[in-house]
Amino acid sequence: MTRTYKSIGLMSGTSMDGVDLAMIESDGENLIKRHSNFLHLPYEQDFKIRLRSLIHSDSSLLRIKQIENELTIIHADLVNKFLTKNKIKPSEIDLIGFHGHTILHNPKQQITWQLGNAQLLAHKVGINVIADFRSNDVILGGQGAPLVPIYHYHLFHDQSRPTAALNIGGISNITYFASNEKSIEAFDVCFGNAPFDDLVKEKLGHDFDENGKLSKLGNADLSISNQILQNKIFHAKPPKSFDRDDFISVLTPVTKLKIEDALATFAYIHARAVSINLDFFPTKPKEILVCGGGRKNNAIIDEMRNCLTGIDIKSTEEVGINGDFVEAEAFAFLAIRSLLGLPISFKNTTGVSVPSCGGVIYKF
Repeated sequence: MTRTYKSIGLMSGTSMDGVDLAMIESDGENLIKRHSNFLHLPYEQDFKIRLRSLIHSDSSLLRIKQIENELTIIHADLVNKFLTKNKIKPSEIDLIGFHGHTILHNPKQQITWQLGNAQLLAHKVGINVIADFRSNDVILGGQGAPLVPIYHYHLFHDQSRPTAALNIGGISNITYFASNEKSIEAFDVCFGNAPFDDLVKEKLGHDFDENGKLSKLGNADLSISNQILQNKIFHAKPPKSFDRDDFISVLTPVTKLKIEDALATFAYIHARAVSINLDFFPTKPKEILVCGGGRKNNAIIDEMRNCLTGIDIKSTEEVGINGDFVEAEAFAFLAIRSLLGLPISFKNTTGVSVPSCGGVIYKF
């Protein structure tokens, strides 16, 4: 009889808003059960400043390791809070999928760096941890991202096909499938929330544009947009992945606009970029299911609906799935697959030379 594993997934995304926790049960081939007792722990503002400093400036190795341990303790506290709240013993959980926080991603140089001390986490919670999901893929010639597509396939397998799942985090990535696992294709599309959040932080001191309210007040500058959209970064063929800073210089002309117009212009460019990249799939999807924080930005969604005619744009909530925790669930699922030696990345998702099993186990 095939064994079912109970796994917790932890995700700290490029938006740097905090840690998401989700729990699933799976045999590695099938998604048996999704638990709805999700948890989110926002980062304190002072820690967010320290974390951001690692990405936007040079830091000493000691400083990096100090913040890595601090990040790990935050994750451990969230796991222990979850276990206590739900009256679950550590021994009842088989493993934890720990993504960590990406501070550097350059697959051309075979470099991808996710901050997180997995051995410390395992020790603090008393559960085996699987981490470092991306390195093996990059070493084998892959982009190291996106890794969520195999979970998207199992999560959305009942939807009308061909279908696509668009995750709008700091970067936007898309998964497409028409039939079985072999039909899965995926890649990073373009920027996601990152330039919105960075500009709002710089100009107003806020972490993000709640529900896209400011973005909806502005008008997209079509002249600037069309010039920017000619940049080859929006037309690059898969496989491809991006770092959150890859678009900074490309989008500089937008940041000089009035903030409402700049945000509206970001939303317009994002929608057009999605449209351009849909041409890389065999056929257009019947629907796009949107997850990640960007699905709450009404300007982003409205621009996609205006631009992608004939395609049904839905938030994952419309099909009964909490879009805030899809990535956390995915890394719980990937942890099980890693434990069992099953591949988590493929030629048509990351460009890896052979299907790759990633993830390293750390025993408590």
